[in-house]
Amino acid sequence: MSEKVTQTFQEPLKWWLDPKTYYQILVVTPPDPNTKKEGQNIQTKIVAKTKEAFDTYLTDKNNLDGFKETVGSHLPSPGVTLEDDFLTTIFSSQSDDGKSIVVKPNQLDANNFYASSRGLLQSRKLSQLIANTWYCYVTAKKSEAWKRFINGNWDTIDSKILNGLIAREIFFVAQTVYPSDLEPDNIEIYYPLKGRTAITQNGGVETRKPRFLILPNSKAWERIALSLLIAGQAYCQIGEGNSPTDYTYQRISEPIFSTGEIVSRYGLEVVWSDYIGKISEVQFSPVDVSTNYQVVIPYPPIPDEKNLSLEEIEKWAEASDKEAPFPFYRITEDNRYVGIDYVSPPYPYIPLSSS
Repeated sequence: MSEKVTQTFQEPLKWWLDPKTYYQILVVTPPDPNTKKEGQNIQTKIVAKTKEAFDTYLTDKNNLDGFKETVGSHLPSPGVTLEDDFLTTIFSSQSDDGKSIVVKPNQLDANNFYASSRGLLQSRKLSQLIANTWYCYVTAKKSEAWKRFINGNWDTIDSKILNGLIAREIFFVAQTVYPSDLEPDNIEIYYPLKGRTAITQNGGVETRKPRFLILPNSKAWERIALSLLIAGQAYCQIGEGNSPTDYTYQRISEPIFSTGEIVSRYGLEVVWSDYIGKISEVQFSPVDVSTNYQVVIPYPPIPDEKNLSLEEIEKWAEASDKEAPFPFYRITEDNRYVGIDYVSPPYPYIPLSSS
């Protein structure tokens, strides 16, 4: 690896895949009952380590070879991805023998179809994430699950409901109000507060380390816990042990934004009194590690049963991208992708993520 890591994408070595590149994840546990604050239901920690270090963190999922996946294997996050068959429909043409062949996308196709289609899917997924947290909360409140959750007895809660409850709490986490713990706590890796490289001292010797991190002076830092959740980089720590590698890590939500998007494109904020989100360009010239756009995500109170039933919330939260009743992709009976269908929820009062 070269001594200096730059943002030149033509380099043979992709620094973001380098085992020595630093990444962040959010680790969530029940709060310590001895130090728990009023209303605090989760304890969050932002862990910054190298990709190879995160390869020692085992998840609760198996890969195709039957071995446990690692947290490192999911870094960097790709964000939400479009179906291969849908991409084939966009980026294909007829060969001389009449067969459909995939061609390299040109800028016209990419700009008009790929970026816009993925953006619409991200909007849908954010709306579904909010609906899922509502469904899990209402369902838990009707059973013993909520009491177990606030008392820290997480191992007795269904994993799907637990993930929804944790995600709901992360919407409330802000660094200025409920700051997450940091690991390592010396935060050396965050300095200098610019560029893709951290300069650290090792025995008096200057060492340069590549990093793909949200930095403390970024607009995204205030809602870093939510950013990591939406990038699929938030995990519930399961089990008991004395070191991080003794535990299993359960991903709380599938990725919607990519690592690159939460680091340099989108900062997040949450509003409690609206149902429609907004994306706006940052009105000042940001530093080179800050984000260019601010995404306002609505998280209003859950409507009562008269206006929106729990069944309707569940239907939208669980809606498949390809199958009825609310598919994202419009597919013909002979399995051809011909367009996009449900981007926003079919029911009123479920938030639209962004516009």
